[in-house]
Amino acid sequence: MSNLLRSAYCVVRRGITLRTTYYALLFLLAACTTTLPEAAQRSPITAELIADGETRSLTTEATTVRELLAEAGVTLGEADEVTPPLFTPLSDGMRVTVVRVREELVAIPQTVPFERRTVRNESMAADDPPLIVQAGQSGLQEITVRIVYRDGLESERWETAVTVIDPAQDEIVMVGMGAGRGNLAFAGNLAYMSDGAAVILRGNTAFPEQLNVGGPLDGRVFELSPSGSHLLYSRVRADDTSFNNSLWLLSTERGAQPQPLGVSNILWAGWNPAEAEQLEIAFTTAISTTTPPGWEANNDLWRGTIDPDSPDDFEPEQLIESYPATFGWWGGHYAWAPNGRFIGYSFANEVGVLDLDAETPARRVLHRFPEYNTLADWVWVPTLTWSPDGRFLAFPSARAANGREQPQFDAWVYDVVSGINGRFVEQAGMWGHLHWAPRSGDDLANSHIAFLRTNNPLDSLRSSYTLWLMDRDGSNGRQVYPPPGENSFFPQDPHFMSWGPTGRDIAFIFNDALYLFNLDSKEASRVTQDDARSSHPTWAPYGAAIPANLPATRPDDDALPPPSPERDIERTPPQVD
Repeated sequence: MSNLLRSAYCVVRRGITLRTTYYALLFLLAACTTTLPEAAQRSPITAELIADGETRSLTTEATTVRELLAEAGVTLGEADEVTPPLFTPLSDGMRVTVVRVREELVAIPQTVPFERRTVRNESMAADDPPLIVQAGQSGLQEITVRIVYRDGLESERWETAVTVIDPAQDEIVMVGMGAGRGNLAFAGNLAYMSDGAAVILRGNTAFPEQLNVGGPLDGRVFELSPSGSHLLYSRVRADDTSFNNSLWLLSTERGAQPQPLGVSNILWAGWNPAEAEQLEIAFTTAISTTTPPGWEANNDLWRGTIDPDSPDDFEPEQLIESYPATFGWWGGHYAWAPNGRFIGYSFANEVGVLDLDAETPARRVLHRFPEYNTLADWVWVPTLTWSPDGRFLAFPSARAANGREQPQFDAWVYDVVSGINGRFVEQAGMWGHLHWAPRSGDDLANSHIAFLRTNNPLDSLRSSYTLWLMDRDGSNGRQVYPPPGENSFFPQDPHFMSWGPTGRDIAFIFNDALYLFNLDSKEASRVTQDDARSSHPTWAPYGAAIPANLPATRPDDDALPPPSPERDIERTPPQVD
């Protein structure tokens, strides 16, 4: 009986469970099929479609721009543009625009004009007609252009590549240089280096003589004495590749023998230009090292008088034991003033003078500037030049880079007496190397300054340079060689030129050859005709040794005016260290 009741209970319970599940399913089905409110139901809308040159008004139940285009049978290309974008929901009255976009590459031929180059020939006279040695010929290149069309109309065009099919050929015109291989006469003696040897020209170019210097020259020191009676130079052993030179003296008389001065490891040496008879020099030394650049400068300064009859007895006096300077391991540049009172100096970030008339010679800093870090084993240091009276000191100076890769370099001048200073030439270049001419007679206008000027002020390190002249106050600057439009091959060496004693002639190095330029005729003549590399021209007499019969005299302290007031003049008291 109990089993029967239990079975009946299970049947009843199962029925209740099945019935509950049945009602739950009915509820869910009713929820899924509930009719949306009337406000939520989508009714057809009208849209405007502009595509393929047609404008159509469409009634559609599409919900997005993509669905509308599919419904209208519009197929899109990869570059086609649709406004508004495909994912934008449609609204009544919306305008949909399709722009067909295609691109093509077109090769367009283009003529390349030829350029004209001028070369100078020493075998032609200056008045010879120009000679065309190579005719100019235009070239041909092909420019590949990417053109974009929108709905069939060109809208954009870009140049993507240039292919040279036939390069242009320059026209080369040869012109004369003036005097060719003939004899040129000049005042004084002119010496220069030729492939490590010393050559002297005595008043003319007809008979160059090689001097017996006793060994190879290193070019550190190569300078005639003020009267031209002696040559001061440094030389090295032929088998020595390290920095290890020595200082020597040689009379310029024929047959003279070189004499050692017992001084070695010389960075700079120069004559006192105020001494016409005595042989007085100053010099600075270094220590030879095995690390680049091969030396470490002592930044000292010595002075001494040489007895030409017994140069072995040379006993110089040390003026400066050592001077601390930025990038001092490289050393500095020095220049003895024509009046003998000052020795100008320069280091990587300053220019100053050493007053030799003071009881204890002290350095006066005239000008400071931002140093130029070359990130290499060399240092840029300004070169120096003095006015004929020894009052004005001119030099290049660096200007802050202001975000550029390289700083810019201007030419400056300082009055060492009053402190007045000014900018001579803006953006002259780091290898400007100013050279002040000796004064010619009583005509102050003939006191010129020669310098090299960069052809690219933004990259004066690697730029080519041209030779310029300006008046003593920095005005009337003009290019004198080579003529504008010709290739320029001046060296970066500060000893690239030397003034003649009259102040009307310049000896300079151009394309490794020695040239003479006359300010009156404005003609340049090549002196050396061989393939030897010429350098370091030095011309005497100069300074106090210029004789009275030449049109040049030593000026008074007040002979030269300060720089032109239009040239950034400022008065700066010299700083005493």
